[in-house]
Amino acid sequence: CLLLLLFFPFPPGCAIIRPPRDGGIRYRGLTQEQILPVDYEIEYICRGNRVIVGPKVRKCLPNGTWTDMMQASRCCKSSLVSFFLSFFLSPLQTDLVCHAGFILEGRNISHCTKLGKWDAPKPTCLCECLRIYQLYIGALFPMSGGWPGGQACMPSAQMALDLVNNRSDILPDYELELIHYDSMCDPGEATKLLYDLLYTEPIKIVLMPGCSGVSTLVAEAARMWNLIVLSYGSSSPALSNRQRFPTFFRTHPSATLHNPTRVQLFKKWKWTRIATIQQTTEVFTSTLDDLEQRVKEAGIEISVRQSFLTDPAVAVKNLKRQDARIIVGLFYETEARKVFCEVFKEKLYGKKHVWFLIGWYADNWFKIKDPAINCTVENMTEAVEGHVTTEIVMLNPETVRGVSNMTSQEFLAALMSRLGGKNPEETGGFQEAPLAYDAVWALALALNKTVAPLKAKGRRLEDFNYNNHDITSEIYRALNTSSFEGVSGQVVFDAQGSRMAMTLIEQLQGGSYKKIGYYDTSYLDSDARPQISRLRTHCPTCVKSVGAAHAL
Repeated sequence: CLLLLLFFPFPPGCAIIRPPRDGGIRYRGLTQEQILPVDYEIEYICRGNRVIVGPKVRKCLPNGTWTDMMQASRCCKSSLVSFFLSFFLSPLQTDLVCHAGFILEGRNISHCTKLGKWDAPKPTCLCECLRIYQLYIGALFPMSGGWPGGQACMPSAQMALDLVNNRSDILPDYELELIHYDSMCDPGEATKLLYDLLYTEPIKIVLMPGCSGVSTLVAEAARMWNLIVLSYGSSSPALSNRQRFPTFFRTHPSATLHNPTRVQLFKKWKWTRIATIQQTTEVFTSTLDDLEQRVKEAGIEISVRQSFLTDPAVAVKNLKRQDARIIVGLFYETEARKVFCEVFKEKLYGKKHVWFLIGWYADNWFKIKDPAINCTVENMTEAVEGHVTTEIVMLNPETVRGVSNMTSQEFLAALMSRLGGKNPEETGGFQEAPLAYDAVWALALALNKTVAPLKAKGRRLEDFNYNNHDITSEIYRALNTSSFEGVSGQVVFDAQGSRMAMTLIEQLQGGSYKKIGYYDTSYLDSDARPQISRLRTHCPTCVKSVGAAHAL
């Protein structure tokens, strides 16, 4: 040993060692050839937001080596955020703990790999007083089918959700999130999707369906799961049945709201006999039942009543055969093209005929190419000319800033941006988009209103489950007393959970719709019948052309 020491003495210091990857040595001016004296200390530093894992300082030993050479030093991305306490269980493993009053979200132990990366996602410490809880909305947006309203309503709802989640004065401890599917406006498809929503985590605090057929299914089943249902696109009068649908609300008014307007127009133009044609779905059947009762009270007779399931050819022929002149049509947009293709063939249009249609179709619905019909755009344009529509006012005509601090025109501009330049006339649900937007705000405001009363009972929204009636009752009470200015106007629900609104009357002139009047109604009794009403028409030429038709 002595001879070895004489021939191979220890070096008088230590050679500089390489720093870890993405790191360096704090002291500058040193070169790789330089020998540092015994007891000399070097300190590792890391670039960017990386930190040293393992020995940070090494000391030159008399034997020419550095301290702790059996332990590697690595530069790893920092996963240590505010409020963390870190305990190194080993040179390459750390245990992360939060200070008192904070909750760790994520894995508490992480290992530094050879590539300088942690093997676990970055955890966070959340203050218990500032913890954000997720509340999930189960939504069904029809992107196709008889009413593809989800095409515009889903972006609109998401826009509202983003704004709500950024508000510190609304649900500050919560974040709302949409879990949504395409129902295709088909109750059969919706049945499968509803099952997935109910039996797949996480728990949904509210369901939000679109078209009436799907809403009927969802709202009837919801009571079994103790869920509130808030629809943005359902107009079926049947949904106003509180015994059958006890937890149902909608920002879209009931289709029966069109009927008082129709009756007032019939009376104004002194028509005593009308005809009807409807698609055989519940929404249109119940609307027509309501209309039949109202015209009977007004001394007006429905002399012809036709219906069809998918093919309207026979029904239109029967209208022609019985010389129908004043005709109310109730059907979805896709079926409307079929009807008017047959109307063109039967010549059931012109100055001797007046058609009353639903106003929520796309403005160019009759120009859309449809493989289901064999009429040209020119044929369709000729057949639909002069028809009258009644439409619920869905966009606030006033320039006012509502609860979302956005005017109706600003809303439209923001929605157009979200749609990425899509043509509004070819985007399903564009007219109803304000109703979807306001539905999210109605829900957010209602949930916000429940926080205090629930706290008084020792409950919180995040405690909700499908058996908790107390929380559902509070949400119901809050929604039932909703009253705020939305982009669609004043949002208020009647005793049946339906939206109250004003009706717009338009006529198709020269291929485009022209406003010819409004119908205002104040509902003062439990039957939602108009006690104070006012019909305002302001287009003399429109009224003259419509009034020229002869009643049966």
